[in-house]
Amino acid sequence: MFPKKQKPILPEYDLTRFDDQDIILESEAQIQEFLPDILGQALARTWIDKRFLDAFYDQPKEILERAGVYLPKSISVEFIKKDNERPKVVVYQRNGSKSTRLLELKLVMVAAT
Repeated sequence: MFPKKQKPILPEYDLTRFDDQDIILESEAQIQEFLPDILGQALARTWIDKRFLDAFYDQPKEILERAGVYLPKSISVEFIKKDNERPKVVVYQRNGSKSTRLLELKLVMVAAT
């Protein structure tokens, strides 16, 4: 597993927005409906953009916010990249001292002939 190193978000880093307007996800239903597509795009970008990979690995929720996607404070996002495994994103919801996993996404490439 790569060690996590806390770096400040690069202020000059150009993050493509996911939509023309901000995306504010307030409920679990909205998160379940819209966040998988957004995180799928972010995961795909980590494969081709090393700077985005580093930034998203260190601060995934902050990177989403810089791209116009806002989540409740009770939601946390964890980007996991272990050695030769495919990267994945896990989304948790905190309720007091208890955390519940809402989503886990892993990007899989499929070749068709």
